[in-house]
Amino acid sequence: MELKLYDIHTGAIKKALKKAKQYRSLLEPEIAESICLDILHIDENNQEALVVYILALTDQFHHTEKQTQVKAIQKAIEKLDSQYHRCYYSGLLKERRARFLISQPMSHSFAYEYFIEALEDYQQASEIRPENNDEAILRWNSCIRIIQQEKLKPRLDSEDILVDMES
Repeated sequence: MELKLYDIHTGAIKKALKKAKQYRSLLEPEIAESICLDILHIDENNQEALVVYILALTDQFHHTEKQTQVKAIQKAIEKLDSQYHRCYYSGLLKERRARFLISQPMSHSFAYEYFIEALEDYQQASEIRPENNDEAILRWNSCIRIIQQEKLKPRLDSEDILVDMES
């Protein structure tokens, strides 16, 4: 038996997307990612598959954060047609990285920086959002609440650390 990947039929994309979303909701993002890769292999600019792919990859941050995964997400974001979606999903990537870092020892100051970068993206997205679409505002508010709840602060640079140590 030959171990090789098979192409899905273009007529199967709609059902495959439905399956990918289902696997995300079942907390199996690796399977959703694989399905999206199958779709993107035959339709590399399928916007819905790109979004599900981005979400499936960011769903996996709690397992491990691989640089290659972040780069794959960034490449997928660049392929999104809408400037609004590029800003929104760029913010989501940074927000999910920040949320991952909160769970890691000694990483709260790095999480703060990612939250701030996410807020910048969400602000930009909210300025160009489609009418009656407040998803960027909802994400903004969620970031603000977690920064306050976790009492996150910016990192001190080495000069600030020395001043604090001398005080």
